Amino acid sequence: MNGTHGRLAWLAVAAMVAAASAGRAVPAVAQQGLTVAVQHNLTFGLVIPGLPTTISTTDALDAAQVEVRGQSGAQVQVSFVLPAALAHPRGASLPLLFGPSDGGYAAASNTVLTAFDPRAPLVTTLSGTGLLYLVLGGTVQPGARQTVGSYSATITVTVAYLD
Repeated sequence: MNGTHGRLAWLAVAAMVAAASAGRAVPAVAQQGLTVAVQHNLTFGLVIPGLPTTISTTDALDAAQVEVRGQSGAQVQVSFVLPAALAHPRGASLPLLFGPSDGGYAAASNTVLTAFDPRAPLVTTLSGTGLLYLVLGGTVQPGARQTVGSYSATITVTVAYLD
């Protein structure tokens, strides 16, 4: 059986945007810096040519998992730069789709996720302990004659304070 291995490598970007650059007054109290740590990459594993493969946000083994740490109770905006395809080293591409429920977030890693559309910015609040957990799934759509091999792409996630 021919197969294709697809894996998304994350480039995590923690961005603390100064409120003044967003056209807002700078808060009088300095906020704790934001950190973004990738816990797990989005991995599609063995993919069969011609058969789409979907990874759900509830898939603890293959969905991407990211932990955000910052100021307790602070409002943040999360945005993703999502690629349209995974790339093969020899130039082939593997279409990659993200839908309205392919993102999930929670205040703790062991709680129920709230779904969100990763194609649009998410505005939410960090937990009382300053945590936010993000999960990302997606779908690859290999063609019937998809080139066999490893495919990869980079997803960028940016987290910024709004307050």
